[in-house]
Amino acid sequence: MKQRDRHFQRSKKIGFSLLLIAFFLQAKAQNQGPAVEQWRSFLPYYQVNALAYDAAQKIIYCATDYGFFSYNRADGSMETYSKVNGMHDIGMSDVAFDEQTGTVLLAYTDGNIDLFKDNRFSNIPDLKNSSISGDKTIYNAVCHEGIGYLSTGLGLVLINIPKAEIKVTVPFYNGSLFATVYDALVANDEIYAATSAGIFKTDIDNPFIQDYSGWDKLSAQTFRHLAYWNGHLFASEGSTVYEYQPGSNVFAVYYQAPETVVHMDAASNGLWVSSNADTAAGHSYLVNGQGQKTDSLPCQSPAAVLAVPGGSVWYADNSDYHYPSNNGLRERISATESKSYTPDGPVAASSYDISAYEGTIWVAHGGYNDSWNGVKNRAMFSVYKDNHWKNFSWLSDNAWVQDFVRILYNPADGHTYAGSLTGGLVDVAPDLSFQNFGAGYLPPTYGSTDLFSVSGMALDASGNLWMSSNGGQHELTVRTTGGKWYGMNPVANNIGGNLPHSAADVLVDDYGQLWFMTTQSNGVVVYNDNGTPENTADDSYRLLRTGEGNGNLPSNSVLCLAKTKDGAIWIGTADGIGIVNCPGQVIEHQCEASLKAVQFDEYADYLFARQAVNALAVDGAGRVWVGTGNGAWLLSSESGDIKVVYRFTTDNSPLPSDNIQRINIDPVTGDVYFSTDKGFIAFRSTATEASETAKSSILVYPNPVPSGYHGMIAVRGLPENSDVRFTDITGKLVYRANANGGEAVWNGADYTGHKVQSGVYLVFVVSKDGTEKETAKLIIQK
Repeated sequence: MKQRDRHFQRSKKIGFSLLLIAFFLQAKAQNQGPAVEQWRSFLPYYQVNALAYDAAQKIIYCATDYGFFSYNRADGSMETYSKVNGMHDIGMSDVAFDEQTGTVLLAYTDGNIDLFKDNRFSNIPDLKNSSISGDKTIYNAVCHEGIGYLSTGLGLVLINIPKAEIKVTVPFYNGSLFATVYDALVANDEIYAATSAGIFKTDIDNPFIQDYSGWDKLSAQTFRHLAYWNGHLFASEGSTVYEYQPGSNVFAVYYQAPETVVHMDAASNGLWVSSNADTAAGHSYLVNGQGQKTDSLPCQSPAAVLAVPGGSVWYADNSDYHYPSNNGLRERISATESKSYTPDGPVAASSYDISAYEGTIWVAHGGYNDSWNGVKNRAMFSVYKDNHWKNFSWLSDNAWVQDFVRILYNPADGHTYAGSLTGGLVDVAPDLSFQNFGAGYLPPTYGSTDLFSVSGMALDASGNLWMSSNGGQHELTVRTTGGKWYGMNPVANNIGGNLPHSAADVLVDDYGQLWFMTTQSNGVVVYNDNGTPENTADDSYRLLRTGEGNGNLPSNSVLCLAKTKDGAIWIGTADGIGIVNCPGQVIEHQCEASLKAVQFDEYADYLFARQAVNALAVDGAGRVWVGTGNGAWLLSSESGDIKVVYRFTTDNSPLPSDNIQRINIDPVTGDVYFSTDKGFIAFRSTATEASETAKSSILVYPNPVPSGYHGMIAVRGLPENSDVRFTDITGKLVYRANANGGEAVWNGADYTGHKVQSGVYLVFVVSKDGTEKETAKLIIQK
């Protein structure tokens, strides 16, 4: 302790001018990434399903299946939005703009509603949270003079936009049941509603608007979409567009589309009719007053058309990752050409695995069902680097090279490995060239000759790549650093049920043993190759299942695995977590899983009992992240007691879904990536992997700390569990912290809880054993 104090006293003598010079030399490099405890979303913006237009500001607002973005035609700028920066939900079904108030209305499929104005969101959750049972889906939204009209499964919902509240709900009925309102519009001071009980009309100022029996019924036929053009009302059902003829009070056939009509939009010179089919490319045609096609758009899956004053035509293409060059917000250039104005993002929301290192993110988009069978997902995999996404969309002429469900970056050589459930291994070199390995390297899937499964991957201490296969001649294959391939001994057939040798994921413990889970709810296997992958004669294994003496797992349905800093193996199952604290003794039957009893609040139970634990990950401080169907948790162990550091759900965080499928951590930045069934998102945590030395890698950020900043100040790149002290320029101690792994954080307040004054501050770092010392500087602005 005296040695440390002498170090701090010597540091007081640093000249102020020299300190400022050193500070400004390094400060520019220390503004890296988001602040600690901040979120980042990674959304695909390609599937645009609705458009709205602010003619005064020349801004197009675009709704997508996952987020929301705007394009400014005046200056070409784009802005993206998500739950991270204010939205209250995901899964938009429509967007509308109210000219009177300058407000954008965001409608979600689950009945939630956001109003967006002056770059701020306000939420109207009443419909979503209503105790009324029934379909709360918002099918369509329009705005007129401060009122939003929402077509829902419970009726027509009117929103008072200035007051941000529901004004009234108009229920329509099919007998005693709610009639679904599919579409609505306002024209000539009249409201039209297309419902499952027919089309209705009323005056916009009807004082008894809530009583649908007072509305005029124009037709008993069910129509899905409405449009008003050239003084006429149009309605569609299936692939047919009808025109309302008031004199005879009938809807006559006006135009026959090639596929099912999904939207109709009025333009100055006709009616744009967009149609689509699951098995064919969609079409969008301009139809004139005689029901004849006069123009068309080059689209794949049209969702809406916007003909702006001045003649330019914009449209939303909702096609998926199969057609990334065709979808998004597009401007028509000619009948065969268009230009995209879509924010950069991943090609798909699916993220069955992520491997991140120093801010570069690799994502396996893949797919599988509950039985670990592929779903023919050809989104493949992507990489995010230098603020840009690149998708590997076509890897082979072999159609089975698909369903990539595992991905692993190797910092040692810069290679990335992507595993397909049916198409083998893809090795991506640092220059992004790649090679596919299947036949002759991996065992064919049971009953086939051309399917090669990679369902899990891990690197051992020597850099050998271990792979598990879901159904083959054996469960484990290794590719050595020398490029040799070896298959391990097969484990007993009965672990695979109807699919022999079924396995997924693979983990290497501190003893070099391989752990993998079965995909047919038969427990977890520990395999020891004895350090000789080329010689399987000396190999051994053990199967762990439920019951004392058999492994003592909480459930045979194993869903995930993780190794903690102290070498313990955590096993996530369909019924909580089992912990193996002595993995080196498992095969000799001298150790099995323990079921740890913990107390959360006033309740005590086994760790996550009766919950399916889908994901486990260990951060740089040795804390364990747990992903369930009810959100994510961060657990730390203090004196043997497990404490909850964070718990994140869709209610208290920007998580797109509570169904956490996988958790991965960037060891350098501390970013925690949560893969869900509705996309993935990152949280910058308070821990990173420790550095061997602080001298070459210490980073303080944000630096300088901007005025009004209320987040955490982080010191990264530290030796494990360092002692970190923050002082003013005179050397007076203002705060002291211990690093979480390789990172320490400070909230900018002194020990009394008061924010420190602006100025220059010193950071002193001393490693746990006292052998490493380093000083950094930061400035807090006024």
